[in-house]
Amino acid sequence: MRKVVERVFDASTLLTLYHMINRGTIDRFGGAVSTGKEAHVFRALNSEGEHVAVKIYRVATSDFKNMYRYLVMDPRFKGVYKDRRQVVYAWASREYKNLQRAGEAGVSAPRALDYEKNVLVMEFIGKGGLPYPRMKDCPPKNPAKTFEKILREVGILYREAKLVHADLSEYNVLLTPDPVLIDFSLGTDISSPMADELLKRDLSNLSNYFRRQGVSVPPLEELLEEVKGGGS
Repeated sequence: MRKVVERVFDASTLLTLYHMINRGTIDRFGGAVSTGKEAHVFRALNSEGEHVAVKIYRVATSDFKNMYRYLVMDPRFKGVYKDRRQVVYAWASREYKNLQRAGEAGVSAPRALDYEKNVLVMEFIGKGGLPYPRMKDCPPKNPAKTFEKILREVGILYREAKLVHADLSEYNVLLTPDPVLIDFSLGTDISSPMADELLKRDLSNLSNYFRRQGVSVPPLEELLEEVKGGGS
């Protein structure tokens, strides 16, 4: 456990958190909300006593080569150097910018609040300090209606924010009870040559999940048409 803490809270990350404390973005840390190989998400309080989510990308263990592969296809990050630390910093910046675009377009997603280096702070999606469940852990009571709502969010993200989520599945949807899309680190501009394939992957993942929930899901081509054209 001590080694994990040291890898997450290295000297550079601690300095970044200190800067955020001075800005009032963070005041007090809570427990971990989720842990992974590339990032840990913690609950925290800001200077106004409101819960926020703090996502810390782990520089030492992140798959920076895979990150770099996505970054070089994003026109916003074409100049990034193939250096582990710089790639991870760009990755955090990318998720922050993706969340900003999603929020400005009206997508149901956490609000981006602050970022610096490998630390991203965003709206905490939960109640009383407890996060709302992921859809994989709490199947929706009305799967057909939930599928419609998520598809509408995917469409707004595509048409208004000009983004594809690129990692959408039951793992990256919170039920509040309405669905909230999370984890935008792979979010890709629709101008990218990868955008169509990534959108198909997102829709296939959702289709497979909701079919298992008993929903009669339309063919992939119809879903693509609805997302891109705003059909109902």
